[in-house]
Amino acid sequence: MRPSDHKAKATVPFILSILDVREAELRAQGLEARELAAIYNDYTSRLSELEDLAILVSSALRRHKDVHAVRYRVKEPLHLLKKILRKKQEYPDRHLTSANYLEFINDLAGLRILHLYKSACHDIGNYIQQAWELKREPYAYVQDENNIEARQFYADKYRVLVNGRGYKAQHYILKVKPARQLYFVEVQVKTLLEESWSEIDHCVRYPDRTPNELLHRLLGLLNRFTSTADEVATQIQALSDALQRYNQGPAAGPQVTVAQLRSHIDRLPVDEQEKQYLYTCLAKLTGG
Repeated sequence: MRPSDHKAKATVPFILSILDVREAELRAQGLEARELAAIYNDYTSRLSELEDLAILVSSALRRHKDVHAVRYRVKEPLHLLKKILRKKQEYPDRHLTSANYLEFINDLAGLRILHLYKSACHDIGNYIQQAWELKREPYAYVQDENNIEARQFYADKYRVLVNGRGYKAQHYILKVKPARQLYFVEVQVKTLLEESWSEIDHCVRYPDRTPNELLHRLLGLLNRFTSTADEVATQIQALSDALQRYNQGPAAGPQVTVAQLRSHIDRLPVDEQEKQYLYTCLAKLTGG
C-alpha cells in the first residue's frame, strides 16, 4: 500500500494506518512514526533504481552455464517497515533512520538462482564471489553440518548453518554500486526441488504461524522426498555423462569402465530390487 498519489509524501497518520499501530506503541519499542515516514519516503524514491539494479544483477547471473532460472523482487515499502519493526526487537540498541537504513537492510533487492543439479552450487558460488565483493562471508543452510556437503562448504569458507525446518540454500550479500549509492543485494542459490519445497513450506506456514504437529510432520516428509529426488538427479546427471564418455571410447579421454557406471547406481537412494533392475538395464547398454 502506498499513498494514492505516487508523488505524495507519506505522513505519520498514513504510516500508523498501514502498520495498524498507535504512535505510543511504536515509542514503547523505541521507534518514532516520523522517522518511519522519512524512511518510507526515501525508500519509495529509490524503487526505480533498485528495480534497474535487480535487472542488471539478474542479467549477469544468467550468464553462468549452470543457472537454470533467475527470479528477482524489490521489497515492498510496507514490508520494509515491518522488517524494521522486527529488527528493532532483535537489536533494540540499533536505531535505523532515513540516513542509515540502507547500511543495515541486506535484501531491498533480492534474487533467487535456481539450478538443476546439487553439484552446480559450488561453481555458481565461485562465479558470484569472483564477480562481486560480498558484505560478509556466504551462508550455507544445511540439514546436517557433518555430512559431505556441509564439509565442502566449511572448506570453501562458508558459514554453515543448520536449519531445523529443513531449509537448504546458499545466501550471498552482494555489494552493488550502480551510481553513487551503495546497495546490498541478497542472492539465494537453490536447486529447483529445494525451491519447490521452500515455496510450499512458505505457503503452508505463513497464513497461520501457530504450531501444528501434523503439517510440520508432512512438510518434513516432503523435504525428505525432495532431498532424495535431488540425490537421484545428481546420479542421473553423472551416469548420463559417464555413459556418453563410455560410448565415445578412448577418443573422449580416460576410458570409463562398467564398474564406474555401476557405481552411480550403487549411490542411488533406492531399494535393492530397483537397483537390480537398473543393473540389468545397464548390462543391455554395455553388452555386459
